[in-house]
Amino acid sequence: MTANTFRRDERGNMAVLFAIGFAVSAMVSAVAVDAASLYHERRIVQAGVDLAAISAATDPSRAAEIAQSVLAGAQLLAPASTDGLTVVAGRYDPAIPLVADRFIPGAMPHNAVSVTLDRPGQLFFAAGFAPPPVIRASGIAAVTPEVSFSLGSRLASLNHGLANALLSGLLGTTVSFSVLDYAALADVQIEALAFLDALATQLGVTAGTYDELLAMEAGTGAIAAAMAELTAGSARSALQSLAAAGSGETVALHKLLDLGRLGRLELGSAGAASLALSALEMLTAAAVMGNGDRQLAVALGASVPGLVSLALDLAVGEPAQGGGWFALGPTGTTLRTAQARLRLRAELLGGPALLGAAVKLPLWLDLAPAEARAETATCPSGVAPRGSATIAVRPGLLRFGLGQISDATLADFGVTPTAKSERLIEILLLRVTGAALVELAQTNPILLTFSSADIAAGAVKTARTETPVASLSQALLDDLELVVNVLGIGLSSPQLIDLAVRSLLAPLAPTLDLTIAGALSALGLGIGEADVRVYGVRCDRAALVG
Repeated sequence: MTANTFRRDERGNMAVLFAIGFAVSAMVSAVAVDAASLYHERRIVQAGVDLAAISAATDPSRAAEIAQSVLAGAQLLAPASTDGLTVVAGRYDPAIPLVADRFIPGAMPHNAVSVTLDRPGQLFFAAGFAPPPVIRASGIAAVTPEVSFSLGSRLASLNHGLANALLSGLLGTTVSFSVLDYAALADVQIEALAFLDALATQLGVTAGTYDELLAMEAGTGAIAAAMAELTAGSARSALQSLAAAGSGETVALHKLLDLGRLGRLELGSAGAASLALSALEMLTAAAVMGNGDRQLAVALGASVPGLVSLALDLAVGEPAQGGGWFALGPTGTTLRTAQARLRLRAELLGGPALLGAAVKLPLWLDLAPAEARAETATCPSGVAPRGSATIAVRPGLLRFGLGQISDATLADFGVTPTAKSERLIEILLLRVTGAALVELAQTNPILLTFSSADIAAGAVKTARTETPVASLSQALLDDLELVVNVLGIGLSSPQLIDLAVRSLLAPLAPTLDLTIAGALSALGLGIGEADVRVYGVRCDRAALVG
């Protein structure tokens, strides 16, 4: 066959084309297999790095150790090897506008961890003519600190007689605790989840989550019985006696406790978290938030010369939305106390200058809700095992005035009592009227900082208004403006009568202060004050942020 004939011969051309196409196809398939393998391998590496970042973020002080352990467990690193591994602890600030700038390496306090892993990829077909590529995966995880704290807890110093009267009215039963009973209840600590498990048994609830239980209502008797199951000694006896009394008041449980994300746990999960709360604080909070009319009257005796009677009427308002006593949640979580309104009526016998006339002193006090908000929190670390937190507190606005308020005004918190002139003495020949008003307000929040040591010690810190009054009642009496009308001949001069009235009222100020403070303390409230306790900071909820 000549050369020309060979070039024109078309026999077997398909076999040649097929051989060339098969070779090209094989090469493409090899590249595709390697590419798919590298993609799959990168996904595995990325998943491992993400898991390592999430795990390390729960304890930034041990971030490198935790990340290495997780990656070794995923067989992405050899045991004890850190080849290609970079772990950096820092701070993640979601308030920074640019996402890329939100993680600040090394910034304190640490709340985030960045993990980067470089490792060679595996090639199957291209290994003979191409170096293995480097697979890089990185992830940033941050934790959101959750603070457990309470607002209003000044119950260890109760006057037990006044406390019994107030709790009896609030609970709708008879409370006759001794001083030792109150001390025992204040000292005993109850785990919140264990209490809710016991309460679920009291209510006949056998399944569901804690949030579903908290959406229900429970009688204060059932609450006392549940707490009694978790206590011993005199505290148990006191709670059992209260449970046996069978109070008919009910409590909306979600106003008593806010467990945050822990509320999604199933009933029976006691032990999953440590939230130890005071039995007395919980009992008093339940009394204040009960579904009764929240009004009571207490007749008080006092050893003030010339004091004929002293009566106290108390009304407790419904806590505002977000109100409650205890909460667990991230920064921004807010607690608010209930509004309280008191009416005091004192009657004293006047001396000769006042012709022995009775002096009536009607007073009212309006205490707006106090507010506490979790402002900042830092995670536990080796140096600070309990973490730390800052709570912004705004004590309630207080108005204390002279004047009569009706039962309707006492109960209607939509109406604000007003200051007005009031008749203190009125007989045929003598009329004395008076007017007075004292106000305390705190417009800017007061920051209370709780260190790890404070949290471990169960420290209670008090935010006080920046314009405190040493004696609220004395300040009111000092502000008292008297108008004396002498209608008969032979009576003392208006100046002497004015002095006689003031001298008669002056010894009453300490008694009024103690009475008001005792009544408010039974509710966990204070005059121009707010008490806060931080139980702990949890940082076991990490999430990927980059």
